[in-house]
Amino acid sequence: MSRRQFVQRAALLGLSASAIGSILAACGKKETNPTASPRITDTTLPAKIVVFNWSDYMSPKVLKDFEREYGVKCETAYYDGNEELTSKLKAGVTGYDVIFPTDMWVSVLSKSGLLQPLDMSLIPNFKYVTQPVMRKPPFDPETDGKKYSVPYMFGTTGLGVRLDKVAETVDSWNILWDEKYKEQISMLNASRETLGVALMRAGYSVNTTDQGQLDEATNALIEQKPLVLLYDSANDRRSMLTGVPLVHCWDGDAALALRSPGMSVEKLGYVLPKEGHITWADGVAIPATAPSPYAAHLFLNFLLDPKNAAECANYIGYQPVVTEAAQYITDPIQKSMRPSDEILSQGQFALDLGEFERAYTEAWTRVKSA
Repeated sequence: MSRRQFVQRAALLGLSASAIGSILAACGKKETNPTASPRITDTTLPAKIVVFNWSDYMSPKVLKDFEREYGVKCETAYYDGNEELTSKLKAGVTGYDVIFPTDMWVSVLSKSGLLQPLDMSLIPNFKYVTQPVMRKPPFDPETDGKKYSVPYMFGTTGLGVRLDKVAETVDSWNILWDEKYKEQISMLNASRETLGVALMRAGYSVNTTDQGQLDEATNALIEQKPLVLLYDSANDRRSMLTGVPLVHCWDGDAALALRSPGMSVEKLGYVLPKEGHITWADGVAIPATAPSPYAAHLFLNFLLDPKNAAECANYIGYQPVVTEAAQYITDPIQKSMRPSDEILSQGQFALDLGEFERAYTEAWTRVKSA
């Protein structure tokens, strides 16, 4: 299973940033510049680094190229969700040099002291990240003067529409409540993503902390439930290929479906409804306990090289944050689906909501058990 297939398994129970706690301010002798970027002093290259990642979310060629350039072996390990990643780091499991937390989880991990601030002087390729929203995303806002991640891949969440089965033009989330598509709708099995659909449909923020608005969205999903064929985050690509007319999905899975034999843009469209959409991004970060932080920084910088970023994107089917990498994408469908700056600005990131995150968990439990 791919990385995006697992991303929404995070139930977020007890793992919000405020529940975990904030990074404590440095104590003792006063620093002359407390917000200055940290500097790595030990530049000894290790024999290996351990890259802890989602399955099938990194080009093997890029790993081999890094090994050849620096003489450092890249050992890979895998996790199947942000929950597992966070639980391991909280439990004190060490040995990982590089990790790939999804947007809001960068905030969760950094506020809990589980990430080390980056020495950006060792990541000059960050210059290739040109979109302002990706240079300083809301999940890594540098409020303490420090940066904890660099972006990797990004995208949107919308609707895969089988154009050979849906006659009308689709431009609204409202179609997911249309009785004529009973048991012809697939929704992501994802609390924040799917509650987000109902919130946006009602004109609310996907990050609302208004219990009344969340209750309204919850009731709307309960009302919709008899129309839903399945809640599934693992097989939305398959659902599109097998002919499910309306599939709530990530853009990368729509692109991968369009790559499949027998599929075409005449049969399958990807729609961002007018009420709004979620934009997501995956960060690359270094755990506070990383054995080789210097080599880890070199790896982050390597990933931001435009050709390396494109190589990873070509391998996994998603969009590289590095703007210049777009010219090296080989699949024309993938290239055509790259979100514009305007689309990015119109999207909403799902953010860590602190203690209120539990309300979303409870709301999703209500929907699933209805």
